Amino acid sequence: MRGVIKILRLSWKGCFILFCLALSIEAIGQSGNTVCQLTGKVTYRGNPVPDDCRVMASIPGVATKPEALVKNGVYSLLIPADDPSTSEKDGWEQGDYITLEVKGYGVTLPFEVKAGNFVKDINLTTMGVLNLTTWGKIKALFK
Repeated sequence: MRGVIKILRLSWKGCFILFCLALSIEAIGQSGNTVCQLTGKVTYRGNPVPDDCRVMASIPGVATKPEALVKNGVYSLLIPADDPSTSEKDGWEQGDYITLEVKGYGVTLPFEVKAGNFVKDINLTTMGVLNLTTWGKIKALFK
């Protein structure tokens, strides 16, 4: 080991190689962490929402919304990061705030998206306009 260190001290090439290795290790670490995974419970007034409700993430400037289905009151949502090799924005970027929404419920929750795994419970207290309209139609049928 001492011999390697001695050679590296004497050689500018050794310093350059170490510098390049450090940069490549940092780049590998950053490229491997490009997904934000959110998991958590989804409740409506303290009770789990029905299975197959959709939890969606709206990313600023991205047309498609990543979504996940609720199973047993729990969701797990993968939100991809933007691919810098393409010209169009196709995922989140550092500093973006996404909004989480549950289809059929009138609540959106802001979340600062970051790489990693996070627990984000969604506690709903109101129904969406769609469901209230449907309830009005049902009541009209029985008049």
